[in-house]
Amino acid sequence: MDEVAYAAALALAAVFAWAGVAKLVSRAATERAFRGLGLVAPRGLAVGVPATELALATGLVVAPAEAAIAALAVLAGFTTFLVRSLGRGEAGGCGCFGTSRPAPVSGVDVARNGLLALAAVVAAFASGPTVPGPGAVAGVALAGAAGAGGLAVLRRRAGGTGLPAGRQGPRPGTAAPSVDGVRYDQARRTLVAFLAPTCTGCQGLRAAVEARVPGAGDVQVALVELDDASVPTFDAFDVRSAPFLVVVDTAGRVVTGGRATSSAEVQAFLASSAGAQP
Repeated sequence: MDEVAYAAALALAAVFAWAGVAKLVSRAATERAFRGLGLVAPRGLAVGVPATELALATGLVVAPAEAAIAALAVLAGFTTFLVRSLGRGEAGGCGCFGTSRPAPVSGVDVARNGLLALAAVVAAFASGPTVPGPGAVAGVALAGAAGAGGLAVLRRRAGGTGLPAGRQGPRPGTAAPSVDGVRYDQARRTLVAFLAPTCTGCQGLRAAVEARVPGAGDVQVALVELDDASVPTFDAFDVRSAPFLVVVDTAGRVVTGGRATSSAEVQAFLASSAGAQP
């Protein structure tokens, strides 16, 4: 058991080290992700969180039992915040692994933290540093592979979409908030595409709207990228999970809106909004 516990501690240390280094390497993206989640002092957290993770990684190697208990507390805090973010429907991703795994906050993040917490519980039984035998290493590796496979399945089923479209966005028929540099009366329809740096579906939406959707007619496009300057625009449109598309008519009224990640989905929004045009 001691060898298995220490092998689990080493595996957990590798995960924390990876997460910490990824955040530091992509510090600007990490800060944007934290800011998009509404965290206070995102710039400081972009340094403090990875520093904590790297400290835990070191502790799991030299004092596994004590560090595992500390890791449980940290994971509990992270998971509580993720659950609250899911309830609010935050835009963008959690920045948990820098930009190495771009995806919006979802139940997959909560499930992953649950698996890490399980590893920490096992690691807490380690009496100290030791040399794990092949059997212990193989057992932990198989458990890790099974967990990663399960998360991959969950991620595919979730589709990286964040919250359902109906829980966010402006109501059809209401006046559309302003977007810097955009005049709604210059086109029959305006596609306002909300994108985030840590988002699996955003590149698909970007490509679809930048292509102007073949056959769409007199359509103009406004890209709203999640950063410090665009947070008020996200808030004004009540967009909390990217990618998200809002269709606005020439009078500046919201026609429709929702999640879109492909040209076909953008075309469907345009088709559904055609009858509502003046």
